[in-house]
Amino acid sequence: MSRKAKAFWITVLLGAILAVAVAESNWILAAIIGALCVVTLWIFAHAYPRDAAPPADRRHENTQRRKAGLMR
Repeated sequence: MSRKAKAFWITVLLGAILAVAVAESNWILAAIIGALCVVTLWIFAHAYPRDAAPPADRRHENTQRRKAGLMR
């Protein structure tokens, strides 16, 4: 298992434990919700930034690179 995968599962477990510690009843539901909150944060922190630029910007960047290559 990779380092990032271990960190992911550890933080999911910690999120579940934290939610259970705060909950007064229905601990199973609290653990599920805590784990899902952490998964959501991981998606925003690790997957979203890699796809932040809209496709139009990428096409414009590719056009600029191609034009710069033709000018040489």
